[in-house]
Amino acid sequence: MNEPTLIKICGITNPDDMAAAARAGADFLGFIFHERSPRNVTPEAVSEMMVILKGMDITRIPLCIGVFVDPDPGYVAETLRRAQLQAAQVHRASPEKLRVLHTATNGSLIPALQPRTAQEVSAFLAALNGDDPLLFPFWLPALLIDAYHPDLAGGTGQRADLDMARAVIEAHERVMLAGGLTPENVAETVRAVRPYAVDVSSGVESAPGQKDHAKIAAFIRNAKG
Repeated sequence: MNEPTLIKICGITNPDDMAAAARAGADFLGFIFHERSPRNVTPEAVSEMMVILKGMDITRIPLCIGVFVDPDPGYVAETLRRAQLQAAQVHRASPEKLRVLHTATNGSLIPALQPRTAQEVSAFLAALNGDDPLLFPFWLPALLIDAYHPDLAGGTGQRADLDMARAVIEAHERVMLAGGLTPENVAETVRAVRPYAVDVSSGVESAPGQKDHAKIAAFIRNAKG
Protein backbone atom coordinates (compact mmCIF):
# COMPACT_ATOMS: atom_id res chain seq x y z
CA MET A 1 0.00 0.00 0.00
CA ASN A 2 1.37 3.41 -0.96
CA GLU A 3 2.04 5.92 1.79
CA PRO A 4 0.03 9.16 1.51
CA THR A 5 1.81 11.93 -0.38
CA LEU A 6 3.17 14.62 1.93
CA ILE A 7 2.17 18.26 1.41
CA LYS A 8 4.21 21.45 1.54
CA ILE A 9 2.41 24.80 1.52
CA CYS A 10 5.04 27.32 0.47
CA GLY A 11 5.28 31.09 0.36
CA ILE A 12 3.69 31.67 3.78
CA THR A 13 3.83 35.38 4.66
CA ASN A 14 1.50 35.86 7.63
CA PRO A 15 0.20 34.09 10.76
CA ASP A 16 -3.35 33.56 9.47
CA ASP A 17 -2.18 31.68 6.38
CA MET A 18 0.31 29.70 8.46
CA ALA A 19 -2.40 28.66 10.93
CA ALA A 20 -4.83 27.72 8.14
CA ALA A 21 -2.23 25.48 6.48
CA ALA A 22 -1.29 23.85 9.78
CA ARG A 23 -4.92 23.18 10.73
CA ALA A 24 -5.66 21.75 7.28
CA GLY A 25 -2.93 19.13 7.77
CA ALA A 26 0.11 20.44 5.89
CA ASP A 27 3.23 18.37 6.55
CA PHE A 28 5.66 21.16 5.66
CA LEU A 29 5.45 24.96 5.60
CA GLY A 30 7.77 27.04 3.43
CA PHE A 31 9.02 30.58 4.09
CA ILE A 32 10.83 32.40 1.27
CA PHE A 33 13.95 34.47 1.90
CA HIS A 34 14.49 36.02 -1.52
CA GLU A 35 14.03 39.75 -2.05
CA ARG A 36 12.79 39.38 -5.64
CA SER A 37 9.86 37.24 -4.54
CA PRO A 38 6.45 38.78 -3.69
CA ARG A 39 6.42 36.19 -0.88
CA ASN A 40 9.68 37.38 0.70
CA VAL A 41 9.70 37.40 4.51
CA THR A 42 12.18 38.36 7.22
CA PRO A 43 13.69 36.04 9.84
CA GLU A 44 12.13 38.19 12.57
CA ALA A 45 8.62 37.87 11.12
CA VAL A 46 8.99 34.11 10.74
CA SER A 47 10.33 33.76 14.28
CA GLU A 48 7.19 35.47 15.58
CA MET A 49 5.07 33.07 13.51
CA MET A 50 6.95 30.09 14.97
CA VAL A 51 5.93 31.15 18.47
CA ILE A 52 2.28 31.15 17.35
CA LEU A 53 2.65 27.82 15.53
CA LYS A 54 4.16 26.06 18.53
CA GLY A 55 1.26 27.25 20.68
CA MET A 56 -1.46 25.92 18.37
CA ASP A 57 -3.73 23.12 19.56
CA ILE A 58 -3.24 20.74 16.63
CA THR A 59 -2.30 17.08 16.34
CA ARG A 60 1.09 17.70 14.72
CA ILE A 61 3.20 20.78 14.10
CA PRO A 62 4.39 20.95 10.45
CA LEU A 63 8.10 20.99 9.72
CA CYS A 64 9.14 24.49 8.70
CA ILE A 65 11.54 25.16 5.84
CA GLY A 66 13.39 28.25 4.68
CA VAL A 67 13.57 28.70 0.90
CA PHE A 68 16.66 30.35 -0.62
CA VAL A 69 18.06 31.14 -4.07
CA ASP A 70 21.83 30.55 -4.54
CA PRO A 71 22.51 31.90 -1.04
CA ASP A 72 25.62 32.39 1.05
CA PRO A 73 25.94 29.35 3.35
CA GLY A 74 26.56 31.49 6.41
CA TYR A 75 23.41 33.51 5.69
CA VAL A 76 21.37 30.30 5.44
CA ALA A 77 22.64 28.94 8.76
CA GLU A 78 22.04 32.25 10.53
CA THR A 79 18.57 32.67 9.02
CA LEU A 80 17.49 29.17 10.05
CA ARG A 81 18.67 29.90 13.58
CA ARG A 82 17.01 33.32 13.84
CA ALA A 83 13.75 32.18 12.22
CA GLN A 84 13.63 28.90 14.21
CA LEU A 85 13.32 26.74 11.10
CA GLN A 86 14.25 23.09 10.68
CA ALA A 87 15.68 22.94 7.15
CA ALA A 88 16.68 24.85 4.02
CA GLN A 89 15.39 24.39 0.47
CA VAL A 90 17.94 25.82 -1.96
CA HIS A 91 17.38 26.74 -5.60
CA ARG A 92 19.96 27.48 -8.29
CA ALA A 93 23.06 26.58 -6.31
CA SER A 94 25.96 24.64 -7.79
CA PRO A 95 26.81 21.14 -6.54
CA GLU A 96 29.92 22.59 -4.92
CA LYS A 97 27.93 25.20 -2.99
CA LEU A 98 25.30 22.64 -2.01
CA ARG A 99 27.99 20.52 -0.38
CA VAL A 100 29.02 23.52 1.71
CA LEU A 101 25.36 24.22 2.51
CA HIS A 102 24.90 20.58 3.52
CA THR A 103 27.59 21.09 6.16
CA ALA A 104 26.23 24.49 7.21
CA THR A 105 22.75 23.06 7.79
CA ASN A 106 23.92 19.79 9.39
CA GLY A 107 22.42 17.95 6.44
CA SER A 108 18.95 19.53 6.77
CA LEU A 109 18.91 20.54 3.12
CA ILE A 110 16.59 20.06 0.14
CA PRO A 111 18.32 20.73 -3.20
CA ALA A 112 15.82 22.21 -5.68
CA LEU A 113 16.19 21.77 -9.44
CA GLN A 114 14.33 22.97 -12.53
CA PRO A 115 15.47 20.35 -15.02
CA ARG A 116 14.45 19.82 -18.62
CA THR A 117 15.32 16.10 -18.57
CA ALA A 118 15.72 13.30 -16.03
CA GLN A 119 19.30 12.93 -17.25
CA GLU A 120 20.04 16.46 -16.03
CA VAL A 121 18.92 15.43 -12.56
CA SER A 122 21.07 12.31 -12.49
CA ALA A 123 24.13 14.23 -13.68
CA PHE A 124 23.56 16.96 -11.11
CA LEU A 125 23.18 14.47 -8.24
CA ALA A 126 26.28 12.59 -9.37
CA ALA A 127 28.23 15.85 -9.24
CA LEU A 128 26.69 16.71 -5.87
CA ASN A 129 27.60 13.39 -4.28
CA GLY A 130 30.95 12.83 -5.97
CA ASP A 131 33.10 10.19 -4.25
CA ASP A 132 31.57 10.97 -0.85
CA PRO A 133 27.76 10.57 -0.97
CA LEU A 134 25.84 13.02 1.19
CA LEU A 135 23.41 11.82 3.80
CA PHE A 136 20.03 13.55 4.06
CA PRO A 137 17.55 13.20 6.97
CA PHE A 138 14.83 10.61 6.43
CA TRP A 139 12.22 13.13 7.60
CA LEU A 140 12.83 15.49 4.66
CA PRO A 141 12.37 15.21 0.91
CA ALA A 142 15.80 14.54 -0.56
CA LEU A 143 15.17 16.56 -3.74
CA LEU A 144 12.65 19.03 -5.15
CA ILE A 145 11.78 19.09 -8.85
CA ASP A 146 10.13 22.27 -10.17
CA ALA A 147 9.01 23.38 -13.62
CA TYR A 148 11.82 24.61 -15.85
CA HIS A 149 12.07 28.36 -16.32
CA PRO A 150 15.09 30.15 -17.82
CA ASP A 151 14.90 33.13 -15.45
CA LEU A 152 12.68 32.50 -12.42
CA ALA A 153 13.72 30.20 -9.57
CA GLY A 154 10.17 29.08 -8.75
CA GLY A 155 6.65 30.27 -8.10
CA THR A 156 5.97 30.56 -11.82
CA GLY A 157 2.65 28.69 -11.82
CA GLN A 158 3.92 26.61 -14.75
CA ARG A 159 3.47 22.84 -14.60
CA ALA A 160 6.42 20.52 -14.50
CA ASP A 161 6.82 17.95 -17.27
CA LEU A 162 5.13 14.90 -15.73
CA ASP A 163 6.93 12.35 -17.92
CA MET A 164 10.25 13.82 -16.83
CA ALA A 165 9.10 13.95 -13.20
CA ARG A 166 7.97 10.32 -13.30
CA ALA A 167 11.39 9.25 -14.59
CA VAL A 168 13.13 11.19 -11.82
CA ILE A 169 10.83 9.74 -9.14
CA GLU A 170 11.41 6.19 -10.40
CA ALA A 171 15.18 6.70 -10.17
CA HIS A 172 15.52 8.65 -6.93
CA GLU A 173 14.03 8.46 -3.44
CA ARG A 174 11.89 11.03 -1.63
CA VAL A 175 11.28 13.46 -4.51
CA MET A 176 9.03 16.47 -3.89
CA LEU A 177 7.23 17.78 -6.99
CA ALA A 178 6.37 21.45 -7.55
CA GLY A 179 5.19 23.52 -10.48
CA GLY A 180 1.69 24.61 -11.43
CA LEU A 181 -0.12 22.41 -8.92
CA THR A 182 -3.66 23.39 -7.89
CA PRO A 183 -6.55 21.83 -5.97
CA GLU A 184 -8.02 20.85 -9.34
CA ASN A 185 -5.00 18.97 -10.75
CA VAL A 186 -3.10 17.66 -7.73
CA ALA A 187 -5.02 14.38 -7.34
CA GLU A 188 -4.48 13.52 -11.01
CA THR A 189 -0.80 14.42 -10.70
CA VAL A 190 -0.29 12.31 -7.59
CA ARG A 191 -1.94 9.31 -9.26
CA ALA A 192 0.18 9.73 -12.39
CA VAL A 193 3.56 10.41 -10.80
CA ARG A 194 3.45 9.10 -7.18
CA PRO A 195 5.80 11.69 -5.66
CA TYR A 196 6.95 11.46 -2.06
CA ALA A 197 5.63 15.02 -1.56
CA VAL A 198 4.05 17.89 -3.47
CA ASP A 199 4.76 21.60 -3.06
CA VAL A 200 2.29 24.41 -3.81
CA SER A 201 2.42 28.19 -3.50
CA SER A 202 0.64 30.24 -6.17
CA GLY A 203 -1.91 27.46 -6.77
CA VAL A 204 -3.56 28.13 -3.39
CA GLU A 205 -3.41 31.94 -3.46
CA SER A 206 -5.94 34.71 -3.93
CA ALA A 207 -3.06 37.12 -4.69
CA PRO A 208 0.75 36.77 -4.58
CA GLY A 209 1.66 36.17 -0.95
CA GLN A 210 -1.97 35.83 0.20
CA LYS A 211 -3.33 32.32 0.61
CA ASP A 212 -6.94 31.27 -0.02
CA HIS A 213 -7.74 29.08 2.99
CA ALA A 214 -10.44 27.11 1.19
CA LYS A 215 -7.99 26.31 -1.59
CA ILE A 216 -5.39 25.14 0.94
CA ALA A 217 -7.90 22.76 2.51
CA ALA A 218 -9.05 21.47 -0.88
CA PHE A 219 -5.47 20.99 -2.10
CA ILE A 220 -4.51 18.92 0.94
CA ARG A 221 -7.72 16.91 0.84
CA ASN A 222 -7.35 16.12 -2.85
CA ALA A 223 -3.62 15.32 -2.66
CA LYS A 224 -4.06 12.90 0.22
CA GLY A 225 -7.28 11.41 -1.10
